[in-house]
Amino acid sequence: MTIETIDPQHFAQKARQIRAQVSTVLTRWGLLPRFKRWRLTQDPGTGMVVLFGILNNRYIATHTSIAFRDYFQPGVLHDLADALQVQVVSCNSDGLRYAFILDRARLGKLPTHIDFPFMEKDKVLARVVYSDNHPSVPAPPVKIASVDDQTLVRQGVGAFLKVFDDIKLRDDAALQLSAQSMPGVVVIDEDEFNKMLAAQEARHRKTNPGLVSAK
Repeated sequence: MTIETIDPQHFAQKARQIRAQVSTVLTRWGLLPRFKRWRLTQDPGTGMVVLFGILNNRYIATHTSIAFRDYFQPGVLHDLADALQVQVVSCNSDGLRYAFILDRARLGKLPTHIDFPFMEKDKVLARVVYSDNHPSVPAPPVKIASVDDQTLVRQGVGAFLKVFDDIKLRDDAALQLSAQSMPGVVVIDEDEFNKMLAAQEARHRKTNPGLVSAK
């Protein structure tokens, strides 16, 4: 199957609109719209096009009292999806990031949250959440995969992992990945995902103490 590559002109305007509107939505919720970088990318295997907005979680932890989970609360994600008219996936991947799905290609149901990489013993895992009630823009008519359909679940997760190539993995994770064809995929719930956010926030506040202002 031939995959159409990114047309810079086609997606550049949409990316600019998203960057401007995201700040407006986050500010409305009392959240600091502090991003350290943006990245437009495409999975070469499926054609999925994603704009990543990577939050500056170190700055947020040092200079504000905002909880990391607040950036991914359902109301915020609903307003982002509604304002931008794209699906928004929450990612805890070497920092907090939003994945704005500009073109889902022919993929079916995508995860609503991704936690990657997660080390368990000698394996690297991608932990994902699938929520039927997750606020997002309706996808075009496609065959939706059940979470129990591991082949299609791994296809959707795999597409994300291939565009996470800008993540600087921990040395042990990078070493283990070299021995694995693909990280294992584990389905978790939103409570477990939020626990991981809280643990990351605690580490940042401990290692980056500073004057914390109120929201």
